[in-house]
Amino acid sequence: MEISEKIFETAFLEFSKIGNGISNERVSIFKNHPLLVKHENYKYDIKDDAKNQLLTNTWKDADLGTGRILECVKNAINLNSNNLIDWRKKDDFKKLKANRENEKLLFDFFKTKIEDENAFNQFHEIGFSYQLIAYLFFIKNFQKYMPISQEQFDKIFNSLGIDFKTSHNCSWRNYLEYNEIIKQFKKQLSQRFQNVSLLDAHSFLWIYGFQLGSIDEKPKSKKESKLKEREETEILIDKAKPELEIYKPEKVVDLESLPDLENEIDYIENHRRLMEIGDLAEKIVLEDEIEFLKNDFPDLAEKVRLVSNNPKLGFDILSFETDGSQKQIEVKAVSENKNSKSFIISRNEFSKSKIYSNYYVYCVSGINSETPKILRIKNPDFENNEEFIIEPLTYKITFE
Repeated sequence: MEISEKIFETAFLEFSKIGNGISNERVSIFKNHPLLVKHENYKYDIKDDAKNQLLTNTWKDADLGTGRILECVKNAINLNSNNLIDWRKKDDFKKLKANRENEKLLFDFFKTKIEDENAFNQFHEIGFSYQLIAYLFFIKNFQKYMPISQEQFDKIFNSLGIDFKTSHNCSWRNYLEYNEIIKQFKKQLSQRFQNVSLLDAHSFLWIYGFQLGSIDEKPKSKKESKLKEREETEILIDKAKPELEIYKPEKVVDLESLPDLENEIDYIENHRRLMEIGDLAEKIVLEDEIEFLKNDFPDLAEKVRLVSNNPKLGFDILSFETDGSQKQIEVKAVSENKNSKSFIISRNEFSKSKIYSNYYVYCVSGINSETPKILRIKNPDFENNEEFIIEPLTYKITFE
């Protein structure tokens, strides 16, 4: 499908209006455009995080039927930051059984041992939603395939006079045409900007859709919606609070309620146990990093080091990406409470997470089980990412 220059100019004019006076001429690389930086470039992080969860380079034929491949793909789908799939659509993947046949399909798809059209049709037959299928193709090859939100993109295409619909049209042919339309916009954008990717063109159309009045700046996850609701409730409560009078506390300790000595908490023992758990978590990650690299990148595997004995570094393990670049890994044994996870981070670790170029936090759960799990968070922006809730647990008091 050929996108005319007139259609592109219409979209670009509205895109510029949304920029509220931002001069497009001053931006040479489209990815650096302030609108993309503010609203859309998080999708690159989702893609990278998904790749780190997939670990397709480590998949072996012996894994088929064990559930490992299914678990890797599930982790790549259920990223906390992933709003490219409606949270209700993510449940589609839970229907898939961890048998050899299903894992062989995923193995062949991500290892490119099966034609993409064949894989698409098999995913559709299993019962995957269009949105989930598109996401799998996106994390496999983001230079060729894009995520999809049928209802919103149908509104975008319709407003531009493009006679094409994706809703209720889940098919390989429809998906190819959808990506072809985005490629046409990439071609037009490339005449104005440098280094335009297919994902940039996808973001351009999504931002254009803001003016339609029905697209959020960034799709809200279930967690984000709950946080917003809680914040609004807290504001109402604060408004209703009367001013408290200044008073002097007069409470004293009830001597009868003091515990017996034998029931008191042994803080030294607790600390020792926490240290053991932390050491075990580091051992699990160290072995996993070496195992991941040693088959295809033995030289890099030999360089992986445990450096937790030097707390000034702010991380526990020095490892490497497959391209040879360093990974600074801070290991955390996480505690889980229903659907949330938590860990303690020191001031130094918090600071170093902002400094190192390739800083990871590896969250290890199920440490004492036969199959511990590792959640990898790359370059976490704890202060500015709403997925993280920061709570002060200790305070430093200085006085003269």
